[in-house]
Amino acid sequence: MDFADIIRRRRSVRAYSGRLPDPAVVDQLVDTARRAPTAGYSQGIDFLVVDNAALVANFWSLVSDPDDADERPHTDNPPMVVIVLSDPDRYIARYSDPDKIDFGLDNEEAWPVKFWDVDAGMAAMQLQLAAVNEGIDTWFFGVAHGEDELRQLLSIPDTRKVIGVIALGYRADDEIRVGSATTRARRPLSEQLHRNRW
Repeated sequence: MDFADIIRRRRSVRAYSGRLPDPAVVDQLVDTARRAPTAGYSQGIDFLVVDNAALVANFWSLVSDPDDADERPHTDNPPMVVIVLSDPDRYIARYSDPDKIDFGLDNEEAWPVKFWDVDAGMAAMQLQLAAVNEGIDTWFFGVAHGEDELRQLLSIPDTRKVIGVIALGYRADDEIRVGSATTRARRPLSEQLHRNRW
């Protein structure tokens, strides 16, 4: 598939069939994602694949907003999720090394931009694009509810930050597109592209 086609085909799919992607293909997706850039080659990104049916069901019950009556039934939820985590400590350790110490980034507060989160976002995007290339649908979202319980359920270390979740699967035949992209127009390139000065 042409790269431009992959970019245009990637979208957030929120209604899925129950068919699981091949675990070996998912491993390849994670391998592709972990090759995204990281500051100082710190490699402080982790991926937690949840594909066990009982754990996936528990995941959805924990992260779903109990006050949102508009959420789709859990049967439409993706059958697999990949939790993307960043590890600030790896970045601090790397920038405490002799070849990086002069940057003055040997403590978390010194980082004006938290590159562990930026890098995790790039890795998440890389995983999604690789998934589209394999014919797998995705949906990236944050965890706004139940993070503490989720951490306990999946034994996520306190040293890791949950950056977001990538749902993986195959869209349902009766999927109805929802989300902001269905109600808001894309900004024109002329509004977003600036050259040489603002």
